[in-house]
Amino acid sequence: MTAGLDPTGGLRYHLRARRYRTTLWAPFARAVSRWLATWNPPERELLLVGPSGGYCLDLVWLSRFERVTVLEIDPLARWIFARRVKRAFEAAKLAPPSLAFDRRDHLSPRAGRFVIEPLRALLEEHTQSSVLFCNILGQLPLLGPDPPEQLPDPPPEGSYERWLAQLVEALEGHSWASFHDRLSGTIRPRAELSLDLSPWRSSEALVADLYAETTDETAVLEDHRTSALAPKVPRAQMLWQLDRGVFHLIEALSITRD
Repeated sequence: MTAGLDPTGGLRYHLRARRYRTTLWAPFARAVSRWLATWNPPERELLLVGPSGGYCLDLVWLSRFERVTVLEIDPLARWIFARRVKRAFEAAKLAPPSLAFDRRDHLSPRAGRFVIEPLRALLEEHTQSSVLFCNILGQLPLLGPDPPEQLPDPPPEGSYERWLAQLVEALEGHSWASFHDRLSGTIRPRAELSLDLSPWRSSEALVADLYAETTDETAVLEDHRTSALAPKVPRAQMLWQLDRGVFHLIEALSITRD
């Protein structure tokens, strides 16, 4: 995967952030900040996965950690993230944590298959770190092959759904959290989304509960295939208006190590 052409981000994403970060994206950023305030991992180190420029993060929240390692393959995103962290901590008159970047690609599929070994090896390098996936897991399916219409149970090796199950196993022993796309499209959810934790629901149930029926034949609603992630863990929901007329239903869940 080439960072500049990455369908999960790239230059277009940075330009969109520049345009909307303080307007359309601001309510989502506030919701992420409130959700993160409820997650209190005991680790003093953090592995931050795919934050791009950190546009939707309260960067001063990083002050609870002594060391932050940022997994980000996009060189422009790394530069923007470091610059924004510096400015945020200067404004808060706080000393920033030690910041390091990992430029390796541990997430993209290999030969059309999602494999957990690269990320598992990374986690073994950071045994004392908590892990935060920053709106990245719902984008990874864009990098892989299309799934069959109905996946078998259990899903086959190399599928994204199998990778998600293996991810939870690989994270055992770490505190970890993720906010990620669940559904997105041109239809705005009809119900108010809540940061109160709720049980897992199927995509079909989410559509029935949160979206109004429409007769608009041009309406689009995409499933980001993240329903397989830790279905036993309660989750919060947020709305992210990515662009005018484009709405993402974001789910957020966390696990804290004993």
